[in-house]
Amino acid sequence: MTIYVDIATVYDVTLLVICGYALFRGGRPERWGAVINLGGSGLSSVARLSGVASWAPGEWIVFVIDLGVAIGFYRLAITTTRFWPIWALGFALADLFVSVAGRFLPGTVLLAYETGLSAYAYLSLFALALGTWRLPADASPQLRSGARPCLSQTKPSGSASGSNSPDPSSSP
Repeated sequence: MTIYVDIATVYDVTLLVICGYALFRGGRPERWGAVINLGGSGLSSVARLSGVASWAPGEWIVFVIDLGVAIGFYRLAITTTRFWPIWALGFALADLFVSVAGRFLPGTVLLAYETGLSAYAYLSLFALALGTWRLPADASPQLRSGARPCLSQTKPSGSASGSNSPDPSSSP
């Protein structure tokens, strides 16, 4: 039983160090990534330790939490200029696939199932750490926000409507 406690301790320390690094050093996308990772790990741990969910593959409560993490990374990936949320989304989707596969393959060894889930969790944390590390320390506020430019505000023609035809109200 000690090996499982050691593995959980290493993961928790890694989670706290990387998410703390992202919260203090990162921009808006990195902070949201830290919140998503902390929230997903925390809710999964609470569900399993409280007895609401078991450690068996395919627990529906843990699956719903993992689905929420995937949706969070999807939303982050489509609203930011950063590339790392796409990787984190991919790892979250792989995590969902492992959960579904574990549910439909009852002979799945618990250690293999948990190892698969933790591998994707570590990879997601690595993507967050790398994205935070690549952000320059002296980044501008716009770069720190990571927001995609809104295409509907200014079009190449210079008009807000985006049409290339002259404005009829400005005709002499």
